[in-house]
Amino acid sequence: MKRRLLIIVLSVCLLPFGMQAQQAMFRFAQLTDLHLSPGNPNPTEDLLRSVAQINATDSIDFVLVTGDITEEGDRATMEKVKSCLDLLKVKYYVVSGNHETKWSDSGCTAFGEIFGDERFGFEHKGFLFLGFNSGPLMRMAYGHVVPQDIRWMTERMARGGKGQPVILVTHYPMREGDVDNWYEVTDAVRPYNVRLFIGGHYHADKNLRYDGIPGILMRSNLRDKEGKPGYGIYEVCKDSIKIYTQRIGEPAKKWAAFSLAESYYDRNGKAEKYPDFSVNK
Repeated sequence: MKRRLLIIVLSVCLLPFGMQAQQAMFRFAQLTDLHLSPGNPNPTEDLLRSVAQINATDSIDFVLVTGDITEEGDRATMEKVKSCLDLLKVKYYVVSGNHETKWSDSGCTAFGEIFGDERFGFEHKGFLFLGFNSGPLMRMAYGHVVPQDIRWMTERMARGGKGQPVILVTHYPMREGDVDNWYEVTDAVRPYNVRLFIGGHYHADKNLRYDGIPGILMRSNLRDKEGKPGYGIYEVCKDSIKIYTQRIGEPAKKWAAFSLAESYYDRNGKAEKYPDFSVNK
């Protein structure tokens, strides 16, 4: 009886998405800041509940997982995360967060072995998705994007031409105070048709701009004060991208949208602000 009631509740909550599916070109989900820990069963339960609801949702083409998948970054817990994510009926793509890099005991060496790579790139219905590491180079330092990843990004974008819409996926937001070389990233990618950065880290829904480029941070998958885990759903239409927060067992709530026709930043410009390097003199 309880199982039948849960199915009915999920069906009612997900009905709006089924009705909108005819208008959207595609939809995908975002899980972030899972923070699985050997000593706390709640984050694992939260993740499994989210995986089950994503599997029960029609028209989710894939899932992006944007870092801090563990609390301590240990190999055993990352393998546990993978076993949970492997229950998804659709393909998923993972980038690491600060808890999987120099914050952790593994120093990021285990992440690539477990998930196959430390970055990802794929095309879906004309869009290019690129995910890369933005974790710190040492414990408690700012995030950093290494030159190899910046070069990899620009080379991948150049293949599709400057008109191909691109969505970039990181853990950290690309801004001052979060990533020490954010300006190198925004300067490198701005000549291309970047529609959105997607990330996490702050455990809250945030609509930001990285030197003019739209940036979305999604809430953590961890249960909130009302005991509800949650994740993001992105609906890509012909003229826009709509962003929703999906709490378990509730209707999805739209809180941001971006035009696919409007230009949000000067593709020939530069970062709005650079660090002060005068001390080097």
